[in-house]
Amino acid sequence: VVKDDKVAAKCIGYLKKNKLGRATFLPINKIRKMSTNPDVKRLAKSRGCSGIAVDLVDFDSKFKVIFNYLFSNTLVVDDINVARRIGIGSARMVTLEGDLAERSGAMTGGFRKRKSGLGFQEKETSKGINELESQVLELQNVVRVLSKRRLENEQDIIDLRKEKASLEGEIIKIEKSLHLEKGDVGVNKKEKTLLREELKQLTRTIEQKNKDIQKFNGEFAKLKASKQVLRSKIGDLQNPELLAELNTFEDKKNDLKEELLQTEHEIKSAHMQLKELLGPELEKIQKIIKQLDKEEVSFEKDLKKTKEFVKKQEEELKHKEKKQKAFYSKFKELFNERDKLNKKQRDLEVKKARLEDQSRDIEMRINNIALKNAAVTAELSGLEKEYEQFHGVPILRQRNISAIKAEITRFENLVLAMGNVNLKALEIYDSVHKEYEHLLKKKDLLEKEKEDVMKLMDEIEGRKAELFMKTFDSVNEHFMQIFNQLTAKGRAHLALDNPKDPFDGGVRIRVKITGRRFMDIRSLSGGEKTLTALALIFSVQEHDPASFYVLDEVDAALDKHNSEKLAKLVRKYSDHAQYIIVTHNDAIISEADNLYGVSMDEHSISKVVSLKI
Repeated sequence: VVKDDKVAAKCIGYLKKNKLGRATFLPINKIRKMSTNPDVKRLAKSRGCSGIAVDLVDFDSKFKVIFNYLFSNTLVVDDINVARRIGIGSARMVTLEGDLAERSGAMTGGFRKRKSGLGFQEKETSKGINELESQVLELQNVVRVLSKRRLENEQDIIDLRKEKASLEGEIIKIEKSLHLEKGDVGVNKKEKTLLREELKQLTRTIEQKNKDIQKFNGEFAKLKASKQVLRSKIGDLQNPELLAELNTFEDKKNDLKEELLQTEHEIKSAHMQLKELLGPELEKIQKIIKQLDKEEVSFEKDLKKTKEFVKKQEEELKHKEKKQKAFYSKFKELFNERDKLNKKQRDLEVKKARLEDQSRDIEMRINNIALKNAAVTAELSGLEKEYEQFHGVPILRQRNISAIKAEITRFENLVLAMGNVNLKALEIYDSVHKEYEHLLKKKDLLEKEKEDVMKLMDEIEGRKAELFMKTFDSVNEHFMQIFNQLTAKGRAHLALDNPKDPFDGGVRIRVKITGRRFMDIRSLSGGEKTLTALALIFSVQEHDPASFYVLDEVDAALDKHNSEKLAKLVRKYSDHAQYIIVTHNDAIISEADNLYGVSMDEHSISKVVSLKI
C-alpha cells in the first residue's frame, strides 16, 4: 500500500533499475471505491457463513478504500463444504482453515502447517494473535539491537585481543630482559605501573589507528570515484601518462582487494563468534516460542469448544427446520381451506348480487306505489284543507241561492286577496320523475356492461394461461435437447410448482446426472450449473431469438471437453445472431471470427489489439 500513484511509479522504477523482482502496489488515491454486491450480502446470512471479510478485519480508517477493494466481496465460511453448499462461483469465499474458492470457480487449498495464525477467526482471537505478533516484533527489534551491539563488542574484542597479544609480547620481552622465569611472581610494582601506562598508550595508538583506517576508507571511496572518472577519460583520450596513472591505480586496487579478502575472513570469524554470543538469546526466544505454542494449544481448545457449540446450534437448527416443515404443511392446508372459503364467499356474493337486484326491483315498485300514494295523499290533503275552512260550519239549508252566491263572491274576493297558488308543482314533479326513470335505465346499462367486461376478463385469463403453457412447453423441449447436446451423461427439464394454476407458483429446473435422482440446480457443482444455465439461455433463444448476445466468462467453471462443446454450440448459433464473449479459454478463442485484446500500459492507458481469424 502506497500513498499515491507517483510513489508507486517510483517504487516500480527502483525495482527495475536494481533488478529486484516484481511487486504489486496499491495507491490509495487511485484505487476505486468498491461496494459490497447485494448477492454477497444475501449469501452472508447463510448457515455456516461468518460474514463478509471486510467486516471481520480491524484496520486503520485511512486504509478503508484498500480493504474494501480486497475484501468487500469475500465471504468467510466455516469450511469448504459450506462453500459448496452456498455455491462455488456465486461469490469469492475463504474458509477458516485458509482454503480459497474464487468467483471464477477455481479452488485453492490443502494441508498447511499451522503457525501463529488460524485464518479468519473471531475478533477476540484475532486481537490476541495481533498482540502476540506485536510481542514477536518487539523481540525481533531487541534481537536486532543485540546483534548490532554484538558486532560492536566483537570489534572491541578483536582490538583488545590485538592489544593483549602485543602486551604479552612486550611482557615476554621485559621478562627476558629481567631474566625472570615463569614461576617468578615478585615483579617490581614500578615496572607494573610502567607497563600499565604503556598499555594505555597502546590503547590510544590503537584508537588512532582505527581513525586512520576510517580516513583510509574515505580516501578509498574517493579513489574509487576518481578511478571511475579516469576510466571515462581514458575512453576519450588514450594518453600514455594517464595509462601509467591507471596502472598505479590498478596496483592499489589489487592491494585493496587483498585487504578486502582479509576483511571478509575476519567477518566470517566474527559470524562464528556471533553464534556463540547469541546462543543464550536464541534459547530465550525459543522459550518464548514454546510459550506461544502453549497459548496456541489453549486457542485450539477454545476453538473446539466453539465448534461443539456450533454443532449443538446446528442440531437445534435442524430440529427447528423440521418444525418449520410441519408448520409449512399445516400452513398449506390452511391456504387450501382459505381458497375453498374464498370460492364459497364468491358464490355467496353472486347470490347476494342477485338478491340485491331483486331488492332494487321491489324498491322501485315500492317507490312507484309511494309516488302514487303521495299523489292521492296530496290530493286528499288538498281536499281536507279545502274542507277545513268549512269545518264546524253548519249547512244552510233554509237560505236562498242569491244570498249564498253573494257570500261565495265575497269569499272568492278574499281568496284573490290572499295571492296566487304555485301551479308549476305538478310540472316539477313530472320532470323529477322523468330524471328518475332515466337513471334507472342508465343503471341497467351499466350492469350489462359490467357483465360484458367480466366475461372479457375471463377470456383474457384463459388465453394468458394457454399462451404461457404453449411458451413453457416450447422452451422446455428446446432446453432438454440443448442440455443433451452439452452433456451426454444427464437429463434436465423445467417443472412448474403449481401445474393447475401456473401463475400461483414458480418454475424450477430439475437436473439428473448419471443415474442419480433429479436434483434442484442449487445442489449442482459450478460446472454443472454453468452448463444448465447456458442450455436455458439457448433454449430461450430458440423460442424467441435476439439479434446479439454478450457472455462474460461463462466458461470459467468448465473443463476443456465441455468448453469445446460450448464453442461448437456457439459457432452453430452464430449463423443467426452475433455473439460477443469475454474469455481466456483457448477452445472458444479458436472458434471465434474476430479477437480483441485489451491491455494497460505503465501510464494506466488501455490499448486495444484486434485480430481477424
